[in-house]
Amino acid sequence: MMKDSLRRRMCLNVALLLGVWGIVLNCTLPTKNDPSPAVIKGRILVQGSTTPVEGARVEISELDQSAVTDVNGVFSFTFELPDSSAYVVTLIISKTGFQTASIPSVVIQNDKEISLADHHLAQETTTSSGPASNVILVAVETSNIFVKGTGGNENSDLTFEVRDASGAPIDLKNKVTVTFTIKGGPGGGEFLSPTSAESDSLGRVSTTINSGTIAGALQVIASITGLSIASAPVPIAIHGGLPDLGHFAAVPNRLNFAGYNIFGLENTITAFVGDRYSNPVPPGTAVQFQSTGGIIGGSAVTDQLGRASVTLLSANPRPQGIVGAPFPFNQAGFASVVAQTVNEKQEKITTSTVVLFSGVTQVEISPTTFSLPPLRSQVFQYKVSDQNDNPLVAGTNISVAATEGKLGGDTNNTLPDTQSRAFTIFSFSLTNSEPDSFLVKDATVTIEVTSQNGNVKLSTSGQMLPIVSGGLRAEGVRRKAGK
Repeated sequence: MMKDSLRRRMCLNVALLLGVWGIVLNCTLPTKNDPSPAVIKGRILVQGSTTPVEGARVEISELDQSAVTDVNGVFSFTFELPDSSAYVVTLIISKTGFQTASIPSVVIQNDKEISLADHHLAQETTTSSGPASNVILVAVETSNIFVKGTGGNENSDLTFEVRDASGAPIDLKNKVTVTFTIKGGPGGGEFLSPTSAESDSLGRVSTTINSGTIAGALQVIASITGLSIASAPVPIAIHGGLPDLGHFAAVPNRLNFAGYNIFGLENTITAFVGDRYSNPVPPGTAVQFQSTGGIIGGSAVTDQLGRASVTLLSANPRPQGIVGAPFPFNQAGFASVVAQTVNEKQEKITTSTVVLFSGVTQVEISPTTFSLPPLRSQVFQYKVSDQNDNPLVAGTNISVAATEGKLGGDTNNTLPDTQSRAFTIFSFSLTNSEPDSFLVKDATVTIEVTSQNGNVKLSTSGQMLPIVSGGLRAEGVRRKAGK
């Protein structure tokens, strides 16, 4: 053995150097401490009989060892283990025409010979299948592919199995032709290849779905030619390509929210990301966000429709306008939110949107007093805004009431979601519609604002003059006297 041979060579070298030839005699044989190899023996028989199985392969995968049974079905292993420890191994037995079997948990050790009990190997049964009864999908490479020309996986292999009434795959004797068709689909040139195939010895057929230039969903159906037998529809999703700048936008849920003075308010910012064919980009496409005002979620990934959303939180810094933007977007309260992603050339692309952080409610009116003759009117201009002259948030209600006279104009307004300062200037008229005959009436006009920006009431006072002071009363008396 190699180990003994190496020992002999070493001993000879030592003997030659020392000149002690007697040592050689002592080294030519193994010492009493050398272990004997481990031995495994066994016999393989045909199941249900005493007939030996010749030529069966027996493997010990843990030790990379194999043996073949002889004419008597006998096999044996002889090998030296690396140490004195006991090892647990599994024997795998295989032969064409027989079912593969195993003998588990065999304990082996140097200096020990193990004789296993006879193991019976079952023969494989070969029966012909029945005719085709159904078609089953057995494998799909992926249910998600990408539009053509975008660099993603553009196809997916599908494998179907034709089975008989007992559920067994049909054999070649009962082979059939299976036709593959697409149901639905976005209509962007997607196709199957091949469109038909014959079942093989395992009853299997395969086809490949290839994407076109439009994203969408489709179904693949396998049907047996000439028979009313078809598979269940197999759903396949065709996803869009990588982001395209012309199909990239960011939009706030609210154009205007009351975040300039109130911290902790939330506003959702959504990026809409499409590819160059106007398809949504693949789900999971990353988008980064930045804002010049407040705090914003750093990134999000797109959903099935190419949407990625984050939360903009009102906080410091309060936005002081967008540098380089036209009026009024360069004024305090306006913030720029930027979204960024990567296109198919691995270049960064960006888009932006404007969000207004509106502040505290402010109300002004002009004129601040009035004195109206009978049946005369006064037009009032009033302004409702925040401290930065920006409009208040959506849902803000502005109402005007008067204790005397008749009002007209902008007396009851509810603001939309807007950033336009046109929604800060309003007007109304007050008419001395029911003057007293002789007495001056005191009148109060009140503007009331109910808003998330803050509730405010502003009042102004004036007089409604009587009829007599305007001459109408005297003229009426004269007309009555002349009758």
